[in-house]
Amino acid sequence: MHHEISTERSVTWQEFSSLMDAVGWGGCDEASFRRSYAAYPLVVHARARDGTLIGYASAFSDGAFSTMLGEVVVHPSAQGTGIGRALMLRVEREFPGIPVYVKAMGEARGFFAACGYRPPGATMTVLFKHPPPAGR
Repeated sequence: MHHEISTERSVTWQEFSSLMDAVGWGGCDEASFRRSYAAYPLVVHARARDGTLIGYASAFSDGAFSTMLGEVVVHPSAQGTGIGRALMLRVEREFPGIPVYVKAMGEARGFFAACGYRPPGATMTVLFKHPPPAGR
């Protein structure tokens, strides 16, 4: 599949929402997309020959010790064609020599392992806290 990888900030909330919906993560509203899009200094995306958004990755880094991956999403019709790997390589090139940390959920673990990612030598637990809505 022919595709183009770019870091140009040209992704719209509608096409991002459509991509997220296509992979089963549900769409998103414009305000949520804008907050997320603005928070990540690196957004990498893949477009098909016709300009359709078929892949998206986001990341931030301290430039020294760690790079944290946000989302990596590839449209189901484009999975298995190298787009996910190309997105990851672009993230790695943007932050050379800095470890990249990912939260691999479900089947994504196999994808990241195929890209050379391994569990750390020490036990690592991912914890999160989802605060109640404001005003409660």
